[in-house]
Amino acid sequence: MIDTHAHLHLIRQPLPQILSAAKKAGVTHIIQVAIDVPSIEENIRHYNQYSEISITGGIHPLSVTSDLNINETMASIEQHLNQFVAIGEAGLDYKYGREHADLQKDWFYAQLDLAQRCDKPIVIHSRHADEDMLAIVNQFPNVKKVFHCYATNLAFFESLRGDQNYASFTGMITFSRKGKLANAVRNIPLSKLMIETDAPYLLPKGVQADQNAPEFVGRIAAHIASLREITTAEVVNQCNETAKLFFGLK
Repeated sequence: MIDTHAHLHLIRQPLPQILSAAKKAGVTHIIQVAIDVPSIEENIRHYNQYSEISITGGIHPLSVTSDLNINETMASIEQHLNQFVAIGEAGLDYKYGREHADLQKDWFYAQLDLAQRCDKPIVIHSRHADEDMLAIVNQFPNVKKVFHCYATNLAFFESLRGDQNYASFTGMITFSRKGKLANAVRNIPLSKLMIETDAPYLLPKGVQADQNAPEFVGRIAAHIASLREITTAEVVNQCNETAKLFFGLK
């Protein structure tokens, strides 16, 4: 299994312990996702040294600030682009950051532009911002995009332009058997789905732990399989192939 989105630097466990538990659970690869300048630097300095980890570089919408220079930051990310499997996570968050919506948009446009110019996929964070999100991403139909922690309805996915759009599901889906999220899981093409933990956040249902970790990503695959009435192996195999193609993994 591939955990396509984790923040290993935020888990309160030694990295060898995290990786050992993940390996025992059948996790073969982890995408370590940056959220700010310090985590980008830590990805390059530390997490890039592990064969079972791939890294991204990007600025989360809740990390944007007027004190941070967009052009300088984009230039720095571009300088190390060959080390990143994707840009991100980038996007819009109106649940907690609506007062900075314009600044979030500026940063999102800059990162989408970088992804487009450099032919890199982008990991997108979208929360309570469907209308503005669609208006922006549909200007970039040829950029390969994954909407991480997918939490909206099927209509949003169906409104996306182009065929380079993917949806990644977290432990949130394990609490749903009906409603908009379950409907999205059942109806978005399986070839467009990925699985992730978003560790240390969003523990799957029934997991007794202080924090989420890559070892629990199988819970998400199993629940998706249940919702789609197929085997867990089918979900895992397809999600693995999709993740490899999306992130350019060997």
